[in-house]
Amino acid sequence: MRILVTGAAHGIGAAIAARLSGLGAEVVAVDIAEPAGAVADWLRADLGRSEDIDVIPLQGRFDAVVNAAGIPPRDGAEEAILAVNYVGLVRLTQRALTLMPPGGSIVSLASKAGARWRENVEQVVRLRETSRAALGAFVASEGLDPVGAYDLSKEAVIHWTKDSTARLQTLGLRANTVSPAAISTRILPDFERAFGDRATRGIALSGRAGTPEEVAEAVVFLARPESEWVRGVNLAVDGGLSARLEIEALSAHAPAGRQR
Repeated sequence: MRILVTGAAHGIGAAIAARLSGLGAEVVAVDIAEPAGAVADWLRADLGRSEDIDVIPLQGRFDAVVNAAGIPPRDGAEEAILAVNYVGLVRLTQRALTLMPPGGSIVSLASKAGARWRENVEQVVRLRETSRAALGAFVASEGLDPVGAYDLSKEAVIHWTKDSTARLQTLGLRANTVSPAAISTRILPDFERAFGDRATRGIALSGRAGTPEEVAEAVVFLARPESEWVRGVNLAVDGGLSARLEIEALSAHAPAGRQR
């Protein structure tokens, strides 16, 4: 298999590249930084810049595309967060589609932070209709802070993936997302600072932060042909956090006589 992996230089992306390479796949990395190893080729690009994406020398065939590049919620980075985490992801994937044979798989890293995409779908659609050049104005008009921009970027990735399912099926392709909760990488402190109690409680409910390798296993499963019947799914890799929060929310709204 020949697989395109963005964000392969660090964190979850590096773990994914290492796992795929260990299984015999030829990994082509797209990243602004050079990966330390586990890749057959490195294509340097800033995924926040459309002009970079448009000139990436994509060649040959790709059996899978894994979108793992992303920017965490940092002060002043709202436009960059939307540009890399969503707009750039879609733009690069659209280019790669022309090089994918039937049976190909697209796997994008979303996040537990994108879980409210249904509730926020109107804002998600507004983002999806916004060009890269207009992102700065979009951030201002929507009043987005770093956390809001990050949440929205991941909500949009989930929505776009599900919305693409029917079209991709006509091409013999499929797409899914993987949504981790807190993961022990070099940017975990960024999330802890930005999310505050939200991050602290999430880690407490999960029992610990996850590892990049645990997320990589889920991504590799979705990238391989054995998961061909899995289409348009958002797979939570969060140590049970989603399940616990869902039951907690249901219990809070249950009639008093039905609570346990």
